[in-house]
Amino acid sequence: MKRTEEWHELAFGELPKLMADKLEPFGFALDGDVYFYAEDLLSGSFKLHVKVSKDGVVSTLLLDTEAEEPYVLHLVENAQGAFVGAVRAAYQAVLDRIGEACGEHGNFHGAYVEELLSYVQKTYGDEIEYPWKDDMDAAVIRSHLTRKWYAVFMKVHPSKIGLGGSHPIRIMNLHGTAEQVTALVDGARYFPGWHMNRKYWYTVCLDGSIPMSELQQRIDESFELSQPKKRSGS
Repeated sequence: MKRTEEWHELAFGELPKLMADKLEPFGFALDGDVYFYAEDLLSGSFKLHVKVSKDGVVSTLLLDTEAEEPYVLHLVENAQGAFVGAVRAAYQAVLDRIGEACGEHGNFHGAYVEELLSYVQKTYGDEIEYPWKDDMDAAVIRSHLTRKWYAVFMKVHPSKIGLGGSHPIRIMNLHGTAEQVTALVDGARYFPGWHMNRKYWYTVCLDGSIPMSELQQRIDESFELSQPKKRSGS
């Protein structure tokens, strides 16, 4: 499509991470290194175009087929009324179907998480555990030396940590000193510890927004706090 300047890029959390091998079976067509999908809405009054870049960025373009112009009121939060509500609902229904059919679901996996877990296993000999058998969306890593947790994984609604979006996101809570937590938490990459003591725990999103080397450093720091305190002079 030529209307490149009018595409709306979805914010993180609006859809789960889409898996490339699931896009074409759903109906996406590959053009170069970008996937495209189109669907009529409201009996053909609108056509929704969805594209997924090679980096997994999802963008949408909603066209009013009669006016042959982009329609954007469904993206305006304070736009009210039965008509815009119907458009917004139809638009979201398509995104929900795409997310359900093509999204990465299940527990804590994916290249980013797998690299992190591999680092933990090789460095400390610890594995991810699911201590709550009725909740496979919550997991921990604990030191095999002290049995203390130093990483807690959860799947939560993005609003729980102050983010936008409607689909659950994967997060990890890490242990820090009070000074470190205060210095790190910025509301963008580091968040107050969800469901933990916020003085000593903080939260990160497992979306790749933090470079792996930096995340490994944070894991190291959290691990150290799970170990017995060293005696002075030792």
